[in-house]
Amino acid sequence: MPSSLVTAYEDLLVHNLSAVRSVESALRNVTWLLPGRFEDAELASEGLYALLSLVSSHHDTLISRRLSPKLSLPPHPFVTPPPPSADAPAQPPLSRTSPLLAPPSEHARYTRYWTERSGVYRKASRTLATLGYVELLVEMLARRRGDRVRWRLVLLIESVKTFLRLVLLRLTRRPVLHPPTPQREVDITLLPTSVLDRPHSHGSPSTSGVAGSGPTIPIPTGPNAKLGVKPVLLDLPAHAPLTSHLYPMAGALPETLLPHPLTLLPPLDTTSAYVSEIINCSATLIQLILLLRASRPPRGSPYRRLSLPTLSRSLPPFLIPLLLRLLARRIRAPPKESLLLAQHYAQQDRRLVSSLFLTGPMWVGWTRPKVLGWVKTLERIPLVGLVGN
Repeated sequence: MPSSLVTAYEDLLVHNLSAVRSVESALRNVTWLLPGRFEDAELASEGLYALLSLVSSHHDTLISRRLSPKLSLPPHPFVTPPPPSADAPAQPPLSRTSPLLAPPSEHARYTRYWTERSGVYRKASRTLATLGYVELLVEMLARRRGDRVRWRLVLLIESVKTFLRLVLLRLTRRPVLHPPTPQREVDITLLPTSVLDRPHSHGSPSTSGVAGSGPTIPIPTGPNAKLGVKPVLLDLPAHAPLTSHLYPMAGALPETLLPHPLTLLPPLDTTSAYVSEIINCSATLIQLILLLRASRPPRGSPYRRLSLPTLSRSLPPFLIPLLLRLLARRIRAPPKESLLLAQHYAQQDRRLVSSLFLTGPMWVGWTRPKVLGWVKTLERIPLVGLVGN
């Protein structure tokens, strides 16, 4: 019974993708308009955002099972697509040199490889992504029960996240990407419904079929296979050069001809590289522990500095994690020829800059006054003042 319900839900989702995406987009826009409208509007907005993120992530997982890897390959130019049947309405003519889907990114190929081949990675990465969706909502709910409960819950969540990152690091022996799960890279609503009718595996595509707008089309074989077969190049003019047909296919190679997903991210082969990645995985937890340590009152004083504005003026919780991240940046392994590792390092550097200017005393004493000054300046300009408000 549960299996039939899941199958029915998948079919309903696949055949109403456009409506589902429209509802998700509309609800996400509502989350920007709710804050300040009524009591607890911020809580309702964050709860709606967390729910939408969880549902969208589950929908992406269901749809990814129905996307064949052959959709990223150009259709075979010497095979005529089958005529439309009564059940499947005719689709507009598609390009015979461009695939239906763009080739997956290196991040998608790497994370998909580990998600499909390791149950531990799949569970840990999805749990880590789920905690990222709901942690702010849980913190807002815990705040109602006092600062002590709030900070303990935040410490628990961050400890679990750090543990999961270290599990991924131990399992893969490679840097932990963010996010650790495959992300939505294409607009599924632009695809014909017929290509999503059956679940597919993301294994290596076979060479005995052709990716097209419908089911797999067998390539003619045999001694008389070339007789009467004409190339179907609907979008190429007469006497078009060969490169105009081959160039779009250069980036759409079968999975078997692409570099192995494990080669996209080099393993950590030195102690300093491991130390650098461990620091990056646990820097936020270290900062949180230092914040809780700074909140302890002096001896004989009943005053507890648990409020965030008060703790933001404390230097050790700000400087120590910053110095640790700088140390990790200094001793990390060079990216060499790995584009995925270079992107990972660039993301870490952006996170380092944001933690420098948007947290701690730097935010209280320099960044925040600058932002408030810009807001007051915008308020004096007609129409533009709406942005400042």
